[in-house]
Amino acid sequence: MKKIESFRRGISSRLPSNSAQLFQDDRFLIVLLFLANLFLVFAVFLPNLSEINPWDEAAYASSGQQLVDKGELPNLAGNPLTAVFYAISYLPFRNSIQWMVHSVSLGRLVLFSMLWLTTYKVVRELEKFTPVFVGLGILFVTPLAIEMLRFPTDPLFASFAGLALWQLLKYTKTREPAQLRNVSTFLGLSALARNDGLVLFLIFAVISVPLIIRSSRWVRSLAAAALPFIILVGGYIFLVGLLSGNFESGLAKRTYSNFESGQQIVFVGSGELNAVIESRLEARRLFGTPAENANSVFKAILHNPQAYLERLGAVIKALPQTMLKAYGIRFSAVLLMLVLRGIFELIRRREFLILTILMLWPLHLLTGFVITIFRTGHLQFPFYIVFGLASIGLAALVKNIKNRREMAIASLYLIALILYGLFDNKLAIFYGAAVFLGGLMILRLSRQYSTTSKSAIYLLIFITGIIVRGQFPSPIIRTIGIDPKEQMVAYITQEFDEGTFIASGAPGVIWASKMDYAGLISTDFPVNRNSEELYVWMREQGIEAIYVDHGLYNAAPKIWDLIEDQIGSGWVRIFIVDQGNYQVLVPANRN
Repeated sequence: MKKIESFRRGISSRLPSNSAQLFQDDRFLIVLLFLANLFLVFAVFLPNLSEINPWDEAAYASSGQQLVDKGELPNLAGNPLTAVFYAISYLPFRNSIQWMVHSVSLGRLVLFSMLWLTTYKVVRELEKFTPVFVGLGILFVTPLAIEMLRFPTDPLFASFAGLALWQLLKYTKTREPAQLRNVSTFLGLSALARNDGLVLFLIFAVISVPLIIRSSRWVRSLAAAALPFIILVGGYIFLVGLLSGNFESGLAKRTYSNFESGQQIVFVGSGELNAVIESRLEARRLFGTPAENANSVFKAILHNPQAYLERLGAVIKALPQTMLKAYGIRFSAVLLMLVLRGIFELIRRREFLILTILMLWPLHLLTGFVITIFRTGHLQFPFYIVFGLASIGLAALVKNIKNRREMAIASLYLIALILYGLFDNKLAIFYGAAVFLGGLMILRLSRQYSTTSKSAIYLLIFITGIIVRGQFPSPIIRTIGIDPKEQMVAYITQEFDEGTFIASGAPGVIWASKMDYAGLISTDFPVNRNSEELYVWMREQGIEAIYVDHGLYNAAPKIWDLIEDQIGSGWVRIFIVDQGNYQVLVPANRN
C-alpha cells in the first residue's frame, strides 16, 4: 500500500494542480494542437486509388511491395529509404487486393506525424526566441503538411533533414560529439530518402568543421560527424553491389534525366505526347543524348550554353511565383514579412551562429538552378526553417505591438500587399494580408492585451490563420472497391497472372495490381509508326494487355489515337468502367 501511495503522490506532483495550469502546459497544448490538426485533415489519410499520385506515390508504394515480395533493392538514386518505409507499410496489407490504398493511407499518416515532430524539434531549439506552440500554430494553419504527402520522398527527406538541423542547433549549445553523430545519422537517412541529402551533408561539413576544429576533442568530433553518414550511404551502395554485382549509384543517370525534364520551363511542345517526354526529346536535340554526354549535365550545358542560359533565365523569372504557390498564395507574402522580422530579431540579439546555420542549411536547393527544375515541393523542403524564423518574427512582432515604429512598418507592408492584390487582381494575397492586418489591429487596440500573454498570440494565429486557410477537407467514410481504378485493380488481378506485362500511360493501377508496367509514355516509344505497325511492335515486346485511362488519352492523345485505331481488329475491349473512361484491352487473337 505504501508503494501505491508513493506512486500516486509522484504522479500527482507531475500534474498541474488545476485546469488553468493544464492549459498553460506547453506539452498539453502541443498534443492537443496535433490531435486537432489530425482530426481536421483525417480525410487526407483515407484516399481511394484515384486520389493517389499514379507516378511518385504509387512508384514508391510499389518499390516497397517489390522489396518485400521479391527482395529487390533500388540503387542509391532510387531513394531506397522510401522503399523501406513503404515495405513496412505494405506488410500489414500484403494479402489485400487493394494493398496500395491501405499502404499509402498508413504512409501518409506516418509522414504527416513526422512533419509535426520535425517542426516541434526545430522550434523547440529556438524557444529562447519564440514559444514552441507559435511555430506549430503556423504549421497548423497552413496546408503544407498535407500538400507534401503526394510526393513521399519530400516529407521523408525533409523530416530527416530537419531532425539533423535540430541536433546541429543543439550542438551549438552543448559542443558534444554525440550531437554530431546524430546529425550525421539523420543526414545519412535523408540521403537514402532523397539524393538532396548528399549535398546537404556537404553543407553540414562547411558549417561544422570551423566549429569542430576549435574543440579540444576535434578528432573524435570529426569522426562522429563523418562516420555515420559514410557507413549508411557507402554501406548501402556496397550492399547493393554485393547483391546485384552493380556498384554504380545511378546518380549521374538520374540527374541527367532530371536535367532533360527541366526543358519544360521554356518548351511547350505539341500536346500530342506527354509534356515531360516532349521536353526530354527537345533537350536531346539541343544538348545531345545522354550517351553523347556520358550522363554529364555539365558536358550538356557546354554543348549549348545559350540554350541553357535561356532555361536559367526562365526558371529565375518563375521562382517568385513558385515560392508563392509552395507556401500558399494566401500565406506566402505574410510569411515573408515574418521571416524577415525573425532574421532581424536574430541579428538584433547578435545570434549570428544560429542565423548563419539557418541561412546555409537550405542551400542544397541551389542544385535546382543546374537542372532548371523548381517544383513547389522542392521549395517546401526547408519548411521547418521558414516556420521557425516566421515564429520568431511573429513572437517579436506581437511582443512589440505597442511600438509605433514596429506597427508602422508592418502595417505599411501589409497595406502595400492589400493594394497590390486589389490592383493586380491577386485576391488571395489581398485576403491574406487584410485578415492578418485586421488581427494585428485587434491586438493593438485591445486594452486587456499583455505582451506576455500566450492568448494574444493564439488569437493572432488561430483567428487570422484559420480564416485565411479556408476550409479543411470534409470528413468521409471511405468505401473500398467502388472507385473506378479500384475496380480495375480487382479485375486485372483476377484476369491476369501476377507479373503480366501490361502497357499503360500512368503506372499506378498496373503496380497496384502487381503487374509489370510497360510505359506507353517514354522517349523510346515508336510514335512515328502507323497503328498497325505499332500493334505489331507492341506484341513483339511481349505486351499482353493495355490499361487505358486519362493518364493515356489526355496525356498522350497521339498514342491513344494509334491504339484506338486498332480496337476491333488488333485489340479488343474486355472490361469497361465509367462509360469507357477506364478500359482494359487485349489482343484479338489472345489465347
